[in-house]
Amino acid sequence: MVRDLFRARSRFRRGRDWLALLGVYAAHSLAGFLGVRTIRCRMPLPADTPPVTIRLGTADFHVVKELYLHEVYGFATAALTALRPPVATVVDLGANIGLTVRLWSRLFSPRTIVAVEPDADNLALCACNAAPAATTRLKLVKCFVGDAPGVAGIDRRLGTWAYRMSRIEATADQESIPVRTLPDILVEAGLGFEEIDLLKCDIEGAEAALFRGGPGWLSRVRAVLAEVHEPYTADALLADVLASGGHWDAATAGPAVLLVRR
Repeated sequence: MVRDLFRARSRFRRGRDWLALLGVYAAHSLAGFLGVRTIRCRMPLPADTPPVTIRLGTADFHVVKELYLHEVYGFATAALTALRPPVATVVDLGANIGLTVRLWSRLFSPRTIVAVEPDADNLALCACNAAPAATTRLKLVKCFVGDAPGVAGIDRRLGTWAYRMSRIEATADQESIPVRTLPDILVEAGLGFEEIDLLKCDIEGAEAALFRGGPGWLSRVRAVLAEVHEPYTADALLADVLASGGHWDAATAGPAVLLVRR
């Protein structure tokens, strides 16, 4: 981690922002050691303002590292920015604390971003961190996405960046989260039958059911950027998307898969 932070020095326009990043990392490490998870802190990003808000001692710092220092979606940037007409509508499934939402806003200045996230605290941070362009409409939706509507519990055992759907019936002392289909989410967001230029999907294993068999709504999607989780694989995702019809170009980087309709 320390090596990654020092390598990032050249990407900060101001040295004081990089020093602030080192300070946030020190505070994050101390909070993690002490088991404190509730302190919020502003964290600068390389070549992007304003700073984002994270919870010290949680996985939030590592989300920043993956997206902005390791650039895990960097392999997809050229293909997505080359789309014509340009990306205007983005649906972000598993928006977490809003860092990918901010990334889409900076890359594309889209007309609409729909951010879907099941956890209320994550979604509140998403609203804070997204910082969309003035011309972008941001719609926040609190739910899980699934192949059928319903209600589910939420499994938080893997930390703030990996909340999972628990199909065990929610009990009186467990939060109940609505599960909605993607078409229902789009209707709620006011998109009706509009084309989706980019569907980003990082939903911690639920993608297998979502894409199974090539659902009809894929005909409205121009590009899919998804992270697959075992036992689901990139090959299985490609097969499901191809089953919906059309021709798609594929690229992978680790668990991330980009599919672009020709």
